[in-house]
Amino acid sequence: MPQTIIFNKYQKRSPHYHWQQINRNLFHFNAYVAARYHQVINLIPLEPKQKILDIGCGDGVLLNLIKNAILYGIDLDQASLDYAAAKVKAKFIQGSAEKLPFQANFFDVVLATEIIEHLSRPEFMLREIHRVLKPQGRMILTTPLKTGKTPEDKLHLQEFSLVELKELLQPYFHQITISQSHPLWLKKIYTFTLLKFGRFHLDLFRWLINAIVFCTGYNPFLITGGRSTQQVSMARK
Repeated sequence: MPQTIIFNKYQKRSPHYHWQQINRNLFHFNAYVAARYHQVINLIPLEPKQKILDIGCGDGVLLNLIKNAILYGIDLDQASLDYAAAKVKAKFIQGSAEKLPFQANFFDVVLATEIIEHLSRPEFMLREIHRVLKPQGRMILTTPLKTGKTPEDKLHLQEFSLVELKELLQPYFHQITISQSHPLWLKKIYTFTLLKFGRFHLDLFRWLINAIVFCTGYNPFLITGGRSTQQVSMARK
């Protein structure tokens, strides 16, 4: 029986916590997450009226950043989908990544950001993405970079090294490129809390990095060098 872990971040935080993470509020903004979105958007071709699917779309914040496209989102959490439908012009469907309710050769681009690490049978999702992509269509996938024998996040069923991820993608896709980012040293600084008092956190380094992003427009999590914590892949059908 495949292992399962209940993804409950939407219930613990809110059905729209990703919107809070990209809000230009010094205390709520999440530069780490915003850099991931930036990477994905930069890999989407600038062609009008593409059909784009976001698997595990949640509250729809990534789809909201995409322009001039016909947008679709699928997720298991209905509360987040309801919020997304009120904010984003897209077709939202409650459903599973392992059985996509779309016809073959339908999408130009399929996004799978921060979802593969939650799946016990990731090959099921990859097979479905291959099926629904048009010939030469693109899949853009992000996932944490494996740092040890067990996943760092307790909500992750598994994490992948660069080699493991490429081997997993190869039966379904070609022209696979994988890049790494989000330096571990910067992540440690960003998540370091000087003081906790109840729900209050004194996160001076996080606020400083957020301010740098706001003032310069450059996100330091996009740099490479040293040990990375994130990987993003682009592959073709």
